Amino acid sequence: MNPDVAKRRDVRSGDRYVAQGKYLEAVSEYRNALQQDPKFGEAHLKLAETYEHLGDLTNAFGEYVRAADLLSGNAGVQVKAANYLLRAGQFGDAEARAEKALAVAPNNVEAQIAKGNALAGLKDLDAAVAEIEGAIRESPDRSASYTSLAALELARGNRDQAEAAFKKAAETDPTSVPARLALANFYWNTGSLPAAERELKAAFAINPKDISANRALAAFYLVTQRASDAEPHLKTVADVSKQSSDRLVLADYYLSTGRAAEAKTLLQELAKTDAQVFSAATIRLSAIAARGGDTAGARKLIDEVLQKQPKNVGALVTSANLFLGDKKYDQALAAADDAVKADPRSAPAQYALASVDSGRQDWDDAIAAYREVLKLDPRVNAARVELARLSLFKGKPDDAIQFAQEALTAQPGLAEATMILARAMLTKGDAGSAEPHVKQLAKELPKSATAQTELGQLNLLKGDSKSARGAFEQALTIDPTNIEALSGLAVLDLQAKNPAAARARVEARLAASPNDPRLLLLAARLYTVLGDVKATERSLRRVIEVDPAQLDAYAMLGQFYASQHRLDEARAEFERNAEQRPKNVGAQTVVGMILQMQNKQAEAQARYEKVLSMDPKAAVAANNLAWIYAEGGSNLDVALGLALTAKSQLGNSPEVNDTLGWVYYKKGLPSLAVPIFRENVDKSPKNAVYQYHLGLAYAKNENKQEARKALEQALALDPKFDGSADAQRVLAGLKE
Repeated sequence: MNPDVAKRRDVRSGDRYVAQGKYLEAVSEYRNALQQDPKFGEAHLKLAETYEHLGDLTNAFGEYVRAADLLSGNAGVQVKAANYLLRAGQFGDAEARAEKALAVAPNNVEAQIAKGNALAGLKDLDAAVAEIEGAIRESPDRSASYTSLAALELARGNRDQAEAAFKKAAETDPTSVPARLALANFYWNTGSLPAAERELKAAFAINPKDISANRALAAFYLVTQRASDAEPHLKTVADVSKQSSDRLVLADYYLSTGRAAEAKTLLQELAKTDAQVFSAATIRLSAIAARGGDTAGARKLIDEVLQKQPKNVGALVTSANLFLGDKKYDQALAAADDAVKADPRSAPAQYALASVDSGRQDWDDAIAAYREVLKLDPRVNAARVELARLSLFKGKPDDAIQFAQEALTAQPGLAEATMILARAMLTKGDAGSAEPHVKQLAKELPKSATAQTELGQLNLLKGDSKSARGAFEQALTIDPTNIEALSGLAVLDLQAKNPAAARARVEARLAASPNDPRLLLLAARLYTVLGDVKATERSLRRVIEVDPAQLDAYAMLGQFYASQHRLDEARAEFERNAEQRPKNVGAQTVVGMILQMQNKQAEAQARYEKVLSMDPKAAVAANNLAWIYAEGGSNLDVALGLALTAKSQLGNSPEVNDTLGWVYYKKGLPSLAVPIFRENVDKSPKNAVYQYHLGLAYAKNENKQEARKALEQALALDPKFDGSADAQRVLAGLKE
């Protein structure tokens, strides 16, 4: 068929679909026409208008600009393109389009207004006002011109003139809903809420079915915390517009007001009847299922979306969060990575990735991803809160304070940010700065065990034992499992020279939760202070039995046996235990640890290898074997894999970081080792070995100044630490 005939046939077909409200089908027909003739301006224009019907303003923008390029003599199209360019902030291009329209129709009021708005965007406000005033002279009965003038006067800082112009717009056309809405918006933005509500109601009274008036009133009521007043207006918008997107907004309203059943009914209908919003509705249905505890149902719904749209970012983000909730970190990471690949500019995708990294205890990756979230969308305040939390966890209270304060600036009174801010200040020993925040939390959250615990820590730091005790006791009344409050009371008992009370307190809690590894560790530390050797050993061994990944327990147990000169005896006992229970990873790991302490590296290596053959994710064995391989300079690639396995399981522990940094150093990758060792030194500046390792990494990275500083600090802290001779040798070489 003749291409010219075919393209016009396709356009007519598209027109019929538009008349029937079948916009997706119309898009397909108009695109068929453009395949016949990519420079067919009429098809571009109709396609743009159809995209507007669908609410797809991004594609509408592109098509209007293409239509304007091809239909240079059509002033209306030029104005349309100009207005879209204005929305996109492309003011220079918008002015050029308005000029083209005025060249065709010098008295075109819309073109004059578009030019004025473009000039305003370009900051030529005086010229912009002159242009709009010209439009008013041309058509003094046109209220929209006064509205544009009002906006420009407001931009120039002339509030009174702006208000007068907004009022003039409403007076010029008393039946104009847009004029009333513009005046309402002026009052709203200037803080005159009663006047804003009055004008919004006036706009609604002009036409109770007007979509813009109903949307504006709904938004006003939602923002002013009057959600029930917003409902009839949201329903009107959904009924009048017939747009599925507006029905989704209504469903979101139901969800936000705790009416999940009504939201579910509406969403199920949308998912069945409108392919355009199937994915958006189904993702929300998945969220409802997940909140109700139906994880399997939530997963099934998301899988339905991903089968149809494998790169749907919202579905991939939801999938990642579902896996994360089930602690299936590998699947969660894969889904989050796919979401970021599908749209690298998506803040929700980056946030999902950050959450997964945090769940996997990949703290540095999590911090980088949360920072990326804020670059993409500074409004995501939850990312600032998470950055504050992670900074505090990593031993960087100053960074935590900065992020928490930024979060509070964006969202004043946010309890979680205030909590982190107070805790960071207490970590620094700054009771004075922390006090108002802690007291605010305790007042606003009287039933929060965490808030009461922070109040106890504050009073403990201030030396007010009585108030500290009262706060810790209140915390335990609210939450009997709060370890920090229990520990605080034990400290107060010891300070009061009443060790029996401290012991009775901890043991009472231990009787209620005999397998809680945190509680067992607390008991072991208390028994160490009390000098109860048997109880210390018993508690530490129990920790390892119930949680073989507790690195602190292994370290404490090793130090305990060394201090008791019982390494041989302990090793023999754990050997018997391992023989009786061959799958007991904890017992086998302790044997390897003791062999290592006895400098029997080959035997320790064999034992750790045996442990990992039984459990490839045995974190403590992986960490210790990685160290042995690195020290021997062999199997460095395997050592790196083991160190990363340990880090994924044990997180940001200094011992694990030291192993990973040491492997990087031995592999000749000092640039990767330096930041890891640096973090350890920041957390433990008085640890001579950490300073020594940092100095070696700096030296290999050819940063002599920092290397000298770290090595000198290591030797000043402990002139005889293990490695001091090597530190002196390297330091001498740096001074040559």
